[in-house]
Amino acid sequence: MRHYCIVGNHKMNVSEYEHSLEPERKKRFVNTMTKAVREGHTIVLCPTSVRIEHIADVVNGTGVALGAQNCHWENSGAYTGEVSPSMLAEMGCTWVIVGHSERRRDQCETDELIGRKASAALTNGLRPIICIGESIEQRRRGKTIDVLNKQIDGILSACGRLVFDASVIAYEPVWAIGTGLSATTEQIEEAHLAIRESCRERGILDTPILYGGSVSADNSDEILSCQHVSGALVGGASLSSDNFSSIVESAIRCANA
Repeated sequence: MRHYCIVGNHKMNVSEYEHSLEPERKKRFVNTMTKAVREGHTIVLCPTSVRIEHIADVVNGTGVALGAQNCHWENSGAYTGEVSPSMLAEMGCTWVIVGHSERRRDQCETDELIGRKASAALTNGLRPIICIGESIEQRRRGKTIDVLNKQIDGILSACGRLVFDASVIAYEPVWAIGTGLSATTEQIEEAHLAIRESCRERGILDTPILYGGSVSADNSDEILSCQHVSGALVGGASLSSDNFSSIVESAIRCANA
């Protein structure tokens, strides 16, 4: 039986299920999360940092883990606007996303910086979700695998093999994030296999590889059925209790297929 990791990234949004839901919808959400965790799947919700406590109340008793969308590489200091990994751990987080493509784009984060964040996260008891992926231009030039290997090497050089080995990788083709486009199953399989082989060549064994890129309730069965996909990093669809429940139910269904 396969065990999936499904991560909801709320980005800079307030999720719909932080507010009161109809009893039946809330019951479905809670029951789905609880069942998935009971069957060995890992469910993580990553709200913006100021909403972590709100989400903690929503998922209390379900077994759903709390994660953050980013962390600093230091535990304290003169870093205005940043949140340290130790602070996140104190809030109850056990996971953190590092290197999301939107932060690479908007905050100019480098592979070396992402590696430092991953190392600091793990030191503080947070499991890093390390994001890698290519742009549409890089894919069109046939550079996808080269880009993925370069990102892995850059992050690995900064954090070391043991940190990388204890992390989760999220493959997120940049061109499929927030666009409504999703890579084909062939493209997903090719990229995930390449990442798996690259990791093994570097002594990184059995690290889960999630797919992130416009994952929805409509395409989750197809994506999670891919051989080398260990789960999903879900963006916009994670804001709705119904949509996220459907994706988690898809994981349960695919695991038992």
